[in-house]
Amino acid sequence: MALPFSPARGLRSPFLALMLAAAGAACAQPVAAPETGVPGDDGFAWRTLAGLCDLVGGRPAGSPQMAKAVEWAVASFKDAGFDSVWTEPVTVPVWTRGREWARCTAPVAFDLTMLGLGLSDGTGPDGIEAEVMVVASFDELEKRGDEAKGRIVLFNMPWESYGRTVQYRSRGASEAAKHGAVACLIRSVTPNSLATPHTGMMRYADGVPHIPAAALTVEDAGRLARLAERGLKPRVKLYMEARNLGDGTCHNVVADIRGAKWPEQVVLLGAHLDSWDVGTCAHDDGAGCALMMAAARQLMLDGKRPGRTVRVVLYTAEEIGVYGGRAYRDAHRHEGDRHVAALESDSGAFAPRGFSVEGDSLAVLRVREMAAPLAWVGADSVTAGGSGADVHPLAELGVPCLGLRVAGETYFHYHHSPADNLDKVDPVLLARDAAAVAGLARALADDPEPLPRKAPAQPAAH
Repeated sequence: MALPFSPARGLRSPFLALMLAAAGAACAQPVAAPETGVPGDDGFAWRTLAGLCDLVGGRPAGSPQMAKAVEWAVASFKDAGFDSVWTEPVTVPVWTRGREWARCTAPVAFDLTMLGLGLSDGTGPDGIEAEVMVVASFDELEKRGDEAKGRIVLFNMPWESYGRTVQYRSRGASEAAKHGAVACLIRSVTPNSLATPHTGMMRYADGVPHIPAAALTVEDAGRLARLAERGLKPRVKLYMEARNLGDGTCHNVVADIRGAKWPEQVVLLGAHLDSWDVGTCAHDDGAGCALMMAAARQLMLDGKRPGRTVRVVLYTAEEIGVYGGRAYRDAHRHEGDRHVAALESDSGAFAPRGFSVEGDSLAVLRVREMAAPLAWVGADSVTAGGSGADVHPLAELGVPCLGLRVAGETYFHYHHSPADNLDKVDPVLLARDAAAVAGLARALADDPEPLPRKAPAQPAAH
């Protein structure tokens, strides 16, 4: 465990001291925050999000930008007055995009707007050019499998929902490779596009060739599909310098507000600090980081210390496989029973609707009682359901885990795309989200009786 900053221990090196001083100076001269009309809001969440987006930008796990984001987070927590701040190392796979492009070469030539999928291999220095085979589903690929050999398979699948549609991004390349395809393209996983491609993680199945994979805009995927429908046999040249570089070290950032009554017990507020490398990733998940930091800070400003310790964890490597979430669980497994609740935000900064609870049915009822006073901000709906990717590993230890639920009908318009920038965030809704989390965190921290717990999941037999 590395400790860049702790009031009791100080800074560990002159270099880090200078680095944090520079980051702190940037934090000390923030942009002005709009008036939100939300009681108690002083613009901290907006200023924090603006700083992350403008001063750091995209931050893939294992990249220099992610290291900069960790430095920024440590300095921001320190500047906000948290009692202790530290980082915890996480081993992550490191992937780089490099240069990339795609072009339709026949029957008519035009450039394609694309983004390579995360963890995809590249094409090699000569690129790949081949005829495109367009399919709308895995079932169609299976039926026409003999046609795929030597071709680039394009999945021009319809948007149904994120959960149903994202499977083409994650396993499309391996399904195409099983039939001899040389590359895979997918229609971007979004219901709406203004010529904006959407990236995201893909996976290679064991025992299948690793072919390059990329997302096209909805518009370009549709045009290629219509050319194929006309029997014109479109051809595409694809060039990608993407590389998987092996394992590297990244960090979760952790900050505590020490509890006044039960300091050994922890209410965890989590979001993921890593992102993709396009846009500044304001909704995914810069907003979650900013509003969780703001909510915890609000508990210090209320004039009454929370009863339990409130801990904010900014996780790394969620986008490429929840490495930070699992690493935190493993590092704190010995104190899992001291975590009384874990709450995650990873759905963007839209109007708050309430919370979902992954835990005991009695915990759902208790959280519903705690959230009832949050009707003023629209966050009083509580249901059973999933919590979040990064806190879910704690649920396996029996920790009651919760997720902030928002009105995210337009979330996937921006998700994983160059459009996910600060201008897409409404500062009023961001402040309302922070107020909702602060209200529930206060209740969780101050209630003398912890939430009921489920029995920990039993490890699978080997």
